[in-house]
Amino acid sequence: MHEADPRHARGEAGEEIARLFLETRGYRLVARRLRAGRRELDLVVERGRLLVAVEVKWRRSAGAAEAWRPAQRARAAEAVLLAMEEFGDRPWRFDLVTIEERSDGLTLTHRPGAWSPGGSYW
Repeated sequence: MHEADPRHARGEAGEEIARLFLETRGYRLVARRLRAGRRELDLVVERGRLLVAVEVKWRRSAGAAEAWRPAQRARAAEAVLLAMEEFGDRPWRFDLVTIEERSDGLTLTHRPGAWSPGGSYW
Protein backbone atom coordinates (compact mmCIF):
# COMPACT_ATOMS: atom_id res chain seq x y z
CA MET A 1 0.00 0.00 0.00
CA HIS A 2 1.38 3.42 -0.88
CA GLU A 3 0.62 6.79 0.63
CA ALA A 4 -1.65 9.25 -1.11
CA ASP A 5 0.06 11.96 -3.14
CA PRO A 6 -0.46 15.26 -1.25
CA ARG A 7 -0.50 17.16 -4.57
CA HIS A 8 -3.49 15.07 -5.70
CA ALA A 9 -5.35 15.81 -2.46
CA ARG A 10 -4.53 19.53 -2.80
CA GLY A 11 -5.75 19.45 -6.41
CA GLU A 12 -9.08 17.94 -5.41
CA ALA A 13 -9.46 20.41 -2.54
CA GLY A 14 -8.59 23.31 -4.84
CA GLU A 15 -11.18 22.23 -7.38
CA GLU A 16 -13.82 22.01 -4.64
CA ILE A 17 -12.91 25.47 -3.31
CA ALA A 18 -13.04 26.88 -6.86
CA ARG A 19 -16.41 25.21 -7.50
CA LEU A 20 -17.93 26.71 -4.36
CA PHE A 21 -16.38 30.10 -5.15
CA LEU A 22 -17.84 30.08 -8.68
CA GLU A 23 -21.26 28.87 -7.54
CA THR A 24 -21.54 31.89 -5.23
CA ARG A 25 -21.04 33.99 -8.38
CA GLY A 26 -23.86 32.38 -10.35
CA TYR A 27 -22.10 29.53 -12.13
CA ARG A 28 -23.37 25.95 -12.07
CA LEU A 29 -21.12 22.89 -12.14
CA VAL A 30 -21.48 20.79 -15.28
CA ALA A 31 -18.49 18.48 -14.87
CA ARG A 32 -15.46 17.96 -12.67
CA ARG A 33 -12.27 16.48 -14.16
CA LEU A 34 -13.92 16.08 -17.53
CA ARG A 35 -11.99 13.56 -19.62
CA ALA A 36 -11.83 14.32 -23.32
CA GLY A 37 -9.61 11.85 -25.09
CA ARG A 38 -6.36 11.77 -23.12
CA ARG A 39 -6.93 15.30 -21.83
CA GLU A 40 -8.72 16.56 -18.75
CA LEU A 41 -10.43 19.81 -17.76
CA ASP A 42 -10.45 20.63 -14.04
CA LEU A 43 -13.98 22.06 -14.05
CA VAL A 44 -16.65 22.86 -16.58
CA VAL A 45 -19.25 25.31 -15.33
CA GLU A 46 -22.06 27.18 -17.02
CA ARG A 47 -23.85 30.46 -16.71
CA GLY A 48 -26.82 30.63 -19.03
CA ARG A 49 -25.74 29.12 -22.36
CA LEU A 50 -22.06 29.92 -21.79
CA LEU A 51 -19.83 26.95 -20.94
CA VAL A 52 -16.62 27.74 -19.12
CA ALA A 53 -13.56 25.49 -18.96
CA VAL A 54 -11.85 26.33 -15.67
CA GLU A 55 -8.26 25.57 -14.81
CA VAL A 56 -7.49 25.68 -11.08
CA LYS A 57 -3.98 26.46 -9.83
CA TRP A 58 -3.03 26.38 -6.14
CA ARG A 59 0.36 27.56 -4.95
CA ARG A 60 1.90 28.07 -1.55
CA SER A 61 3.01 31.55 -2.53
CA ALA A 62 2.37 34.11 -5.24
CA GLY A 63 2.72 33.04 -8.84
CA ALA A 64 -0.20 30.67 -9.30
CA ALA A 65 -1.23 32.40 -12.55
CA GLU A 66 2.24 31.88 -14.01
CA ALA A 67 1.88 28.14 -13.39
CA TRP A 68 -0.69 28.00 -16.22
CA ARG A 69 1.86 27.40 -18.96
CA PRO A 70 1.40 27.41 -22.76
CA ALA A 71 1.67 23.61 -23.06
CA GLN A 72 -1.12 23.18 -20.48
CA ARG A 73 -3.28 25.73 -22.30
CA ALA A 74 -2.77 23.81 -25.56
CA ARG A 75 -3.85 20.53 -23.92
CA ALA A 76 -6.93 22.24 -22.46
CA ALA A 77 -7.82 23.60 -25.89
CA GLU A 78 -7.63 20.08 -27.32
CA ALA A 79 -9.92 18.84 -24.54
CA VAL A 80 -12.46 21.58 -25.20
CA LEU A 81 -12.52 20.81 -28.91
CA LEU A 82 -13.44 17.22 -28.05
CA ALA A 83 -15.92 18.30 -25.37
CA MET A 84 -17.70 20.61 -27.84
CA GLU A 85 -18.99 17.52 -29.61
CA GLU A 86 -20.65 16.35 -26.39
CA PHE A 87 -22.17 19.70 -25.40
CA GLY A 88 -23.37 20.84 -28.81
CA ASP A 89 -23.35 24.31 -30.26
CA ARG A 90 -22.73 26.52 -27.25
CA PRO A 91 -20.22 29.30 -26.65
CA TRP A 92 -17.12 28.48 -24.58
CA ARG A 93 -14.71 30.53 -22.53
CA PHE A 94 -11.48 29.63 -20.70
CA ASP A 95 -11.12 30.89 -17.13
CA LEU A 96 -8.43 30.54 -14.52
CA VAL A 97 -9.02 30.34 -10.77
CA THR A 98 -5.92 30.75 -8.66
CA ILE A 99 -5.57 29.93 -5.00
CA GLU A 100 -2.55 31.34 -3.22
CA GLU A 101 -1.58 30.64 0.35
CA ARG A 102 -0.66 33.72 2.35
CA SER A 103 0.11 34.27 6.00
CA ASP A 104 -3.44 35.54 6.59
CA GLY A 105 -5.18 32.73 4.67
CA LEU A 106 -6.06 31.81 1.11
CA THR A 107 -6.51 34.33 -1.69
CA LEU A 108 -8.77 33.27 -4.55
CA THR A 109 -8.78 35.08 -7.86
CA HIS A 110 -11.12 34.37 -10.77
CA ARG A 111 -9.79 35.45 -14.15
CA PRO A 112 -12.63 35.21 -16.71
CA GLY A 113 -11.36 34.83 -20.27
CA ALA A 114 -7.84 34.31 -18.93
CA TRP A 115 -6.71 33.04 -22.32
CA SER A 116 -7.95 31.83 -25.64
CA PRO A 117 -6.52 29.50 -28.27
CA GLY A 118 -4.83 31.45 -31.03
CA GLY A 119 -5.75 34.76 -29.38
CA SER A 120 -9.42 34.46 -30.36
CA TYR A 121 -12.36 34.17 -27.98
CA TRP A 122 -14.89 31.45 -28.65
